This record gives sequence, structure tokens and C-alpha cells, in this order.
Amino acid sequence: HGVEKMFLLETGAGDAPVQGVVYLVQPNVRKLRLVAEQVRAGSGREHSVQLVPRRTLLGERVLEEAGVLGDVTLGELRLDAVPLDDDVVSLEQPGMFAALYLDGDFSGIQSVARALMRLQGLWGFFPRIVGKGDYAQMLAHSLERMRAELGTGSAGDALALSSAFDAAVVVDRAADVVTPLLTQLTYEGLVSEVFGIVGGAVAGGDAKGARVAASGDDAVYRAIRDVGFADVGALLGAMTRQLQTSYESRHQARTVQEIRSFVGRLGGLQAEHQALKAHVAVAEAVLRRTQSDDFGALLDIEQTLVAGADLDPEQRAYVDRVLALADTHAYVPGVDTERRDPPAPAAPNSLHKVLRILCLCALWRGPALKQKTYDAWYDEIVAAFGAHHTITLDNLARVGLLPPPSAARSQPGSAHANPRGFLRKALNLAVADDADDVAYAYAGYAPLSVRLLQVLTQDPAVHTPAASSRYAALLRPLADRLATQTQPVTPQSVGGVRGGWAGWEDVLAEVPGATVDIMQTPAADAADARAQRLGVKAPATLVVFLGGCTSAEIAALRRLSQQHGHRYVVATTQILNGNSFLDPLIQHK
Repeated sequence: HGVEKMFLLETGAGDAPVQGVVYLVQPNVRKLRLVAEQVRAGSGREHSVQLVPRRTLLGERVLEEAGVLGDVTLGELRLDAVPLDDDVVSLEQPGMFAALYLDGDFSGIQSVARALMRLQGLWGFFPRIVGKGDYAQMLAHSLERMRAELGTGSAGDALALSSAFDAAVVVDRAADVVTPLLTQLTYEGLVSEVFGIVGGAVAGGDAKGARVAASGDDAVYRAIRDVGFADVGALLGAMTRQLQTSYESRHQARTVQEIRSFVGRLGGLQAEHQALKAHVAVAEAVLRRTQSDDFGALLDIEQTLVAGADLDPEQRAYVDRVLALADTHAYVPGVDTERRDPPAPAAPNSLHKVLRILCLCALWRGPALKQKTYDAWYDEIVAAFGAHHTITLDNLARVGLLPPPSAARSQPGSAHANPRGFLRKALNLAVADDADDVAYAYAGYAPLSVRLLQVLTQDPAVHTPAASSRYAALLRPLADRLATQTQPVTPQSVGGVRGGWAGWEDVLAEVPGATVDIMQTPAADAADARAQRLGVKAPATLVVFLGGCTSAEIAALRRLSQQHGHRYVVATTQILNGNSFLDPLIQHK
């Protein structure tokens, strides 16, 4: 279409000799003001501003107040569902957690609902919508309303049910705010933590600035991205030896056909060689970070908190040291898009790093956290990073990430003094030395978001059912109980949404937000419709994250897909790490 060059919004087209500029930008106040500055500076050019994923009144107002609305062609690009991989779809709503819980902006829910309606238009309506969280409930009701508006809410429309998906599972990020704050320990997760991933590539590239792919299109990256980092070295070594064997096969080529076959594979071998070389360099940089004393101390603190214990004096001293050595200009992976220098062995003491530690302490310790300690943290952050961060701390308290101890002691609707401690035991969140459990992605912590899915799939890893289920089991005949206990678990015995939330009511009551379970057909026709369209079960379940998910959570779901013999497809508003999760809540100057 005659596009000569692409630029990042932050840099703009500058003095490039172009007659027209097209901006693809989200309707964000800061970004649109930047667009307005560039429009004023680029007089004489034609400017088109396409808002993604929709045109909003706020976007028009910002451009009007900046005095450039009449100088641009304003439109929208409905880029609301972008496939990133064969099992990952981006819903293109970064910062949605802050928009919902801090700004009270619900418009993103409608955008997500439209994207899911598009998927249902392609694959059929989800027979069941289950979820956890207040905005998961809002999304489910929006989907119901949109279906009714299409005139497809009658029982006679049972044949329009999906044969590809058995259900949509919606997870509101507010139901599990702990997982994004923890350090990811898969290869992709650590690359995100150390370098940052921008546009399907490692931020800043390799040591020479060359692009390093971080997407499923790269065969090497695809093979190692979900592996626990401790096993990445061995896997890269095996791939290197296999590549060497392929190169040496040229010596066995005797005929013209064999030589031609090797030459045909040579381009692929060279590309694999370059990818291996790049990822070995990236892995070495990540290894230097993971071998540092700073990384070990941080991981030790996280594991202590997840286990329900208090920090010891040495760990408290580490937190104090991080606050004392705060770096206001540190590179923040996942937030900054341009990495200036190679990653240092020790992570810089950025505000994001400090807040992740403090939020974890406040969330896990709950009412056991002393008010004196909380006040000291508050004062040190303001002193180290600036007075404007009083707004940041207030934002974190409002969304429940850094609640003061007084608020933690008075949690409405909770039957336990420390709900997270109860959930840790009830859902088996802390797992030691089990390489097959999804907890491998976080060094012994199973993401609550994934455990909720395992409840729905009746996965044996969630081995502590709710009290009502335990009592019901005691009332069953002994022969039935023994048969249940001795039945071997096979990939066919789990997978897909099966029994719903029944029996887990006391556990779900401790997870924030509403509980959702909606059948998309009347109960009388649901069984016949599913039997007619789906057989025993559909091959996939759609898992929707409102507020974003981490690379490690995606890796955990892929592990479940392998174990269950059932496909879990992720639709997320954003792929994030702890830094990008907190950044929209931080008050920037």
C-alpha cells in the first residue's frame, strides 16, 4: 500500500521525507497528546489517526483540546482479536485491570465481548460460560445480551452451539493478583523479566542490537519457551548437537539427489543456527541474573511469603536495602521499550521492583503485617522516588494490591482471618518438588488462576475439595469410595469443563468477586444439544483473562493441555509481567 517506513509513536516520523503519516494508536490521553504534538510539528503533511480498537469520545476530546482535530482524518481500526500463536489470542486491551478497578472505565468489557462474539460467529456459541470475578460476571451478561440481540437465545438454536469449544472460562485478574507479581521461572517468563518482550522480539535484541525472535514463528524459541529455566541449558545443548549432526550429514551425500536434498535443507539449518546462537546469548544473560545474590534473595522472599511464613531479619534487611538503593532511572523490563544497555547481573532497584515486593508482603501477610512496618515503607518510597508517589500508593491501596493492615483485618464476607492462607491449603497452591505440576512455572507456586481451571476440570492436583464434597464422600457406600480412590487417572479422565463449581462453594467464597456459571441453552435441551453437536466433549476450552496474564500462566496451561489430552486456548487482554501489571497504577510525572 505504499508504506515507506514504520516508526514508534515515541519517536515519530521526524524529518522523514513522507507526505502522509498514519497513526495506529490506542485512545489513551498521553499517547494522543503525543500525536497532537507531532501533528503540529509536521505541518504540510496529511495525518490520519486510526484509534485501536475503537473510536472513543475521549479520543476526540483530547485531539480537539489540543487544537488538531480538524487537521487529521480520524477513524478506527477494530483490531480486537489478534492471534499471537495457535493457542493464544490477544484482545488488545493493555492496562485493563487499572481501567476497571481504578478508573471505573468499563468500556473495555464491551470490546472484549465483541471480540468473543466474533469468535462465536466463527466457531459457534460456547455451550457454557463459567468464571470468577465481578467483571467476569459483567462480561458473561454482556455475551448473553448480545446473543439475545441477535435473536439466537431460543431453545431451537441449540444446533448453533460450538463443536470446537466446550466452554469459555473467564478469569478476572482481580481474583488472582498475586501471580503477576511473582517472578516467572520459565524461559519466556525470565526473558520477559530480564529483557522485556516487545512486538514478538526480545527488547533491545542481542549484544549487537540484532533482533531476537520471541514468538512461536521461531522454531528454537517455540521449543524452549515453556521449559523451566533450569532445563533450558540441556535442551539448547541437545538442539546444538542435533544441528551439528545435520550439518555433518553432508559427508554422507553420494548421489546428486542426496546433495540436492542437503542443499534444500541448508537454508533452514543456517536459520536454525542463527536462532540457536541468539538464544544461547540471551540464556547466558538470564543465567547471570539468576545466579546473582540479588535474584536468590528475591526468590527466597517470594517463596517464604507463599509458604505463609514471615520474613526473617536477613530478608527484612534486603527489603530495606532495596529501598535505600532505589534507582529512579532504572530500565524496567515490560514497560520500557528501548533497552539502553545489556542487562546487569543484579536487577536494578526500580520503583516497580520495590512495589512488587511490598505488594506481595501486604497480600500474603494480611492482618499479620504491622502498621509500623507499612508506615515505614510508605515514607521510604515517598522519600526515594518523590512525593507524587503518594498517589501511587493510594492507587495500589484502592485496587487491593497494597492494603493497609487495618483494611486486611476487616475483610467483608470472609470466614477466615487470612483468606490467602486458607486458599493455599485448600487449592494446594504451594507444591514442593513436583516437576509435573503447573507450579514448576513459579518454583513451587501454582497460579491460583490455573488452579481454578483445574477445579472445573476435576484435575486430581487440586486434591482438597470443599467441605460439602468431603461430607458427601463420607455418605457414599464404601465400595463406591474405594472404586473412586483406586481408579487410575488417564488423560481421558480429566480435561474440559466438567462438573462446574459444585462442591467448592466455601473455597470460592474466599476468592474475590462473583462466581459465574451460565448454560447457553435451556436446561431441558442442553444435554441433547451437546450430545448432538459435541459428542463426549469438545476438543478445546477457551480461557479468557480479563486484566492480562503472564507467559508462565500460558506455559502452565500448555502443560495442562498435554496432561489432559485437551486443548486450552488463551484469550487475554494483555501478556504482562509484574512491571507492566503495576505500571498503569503508578503516578508518572
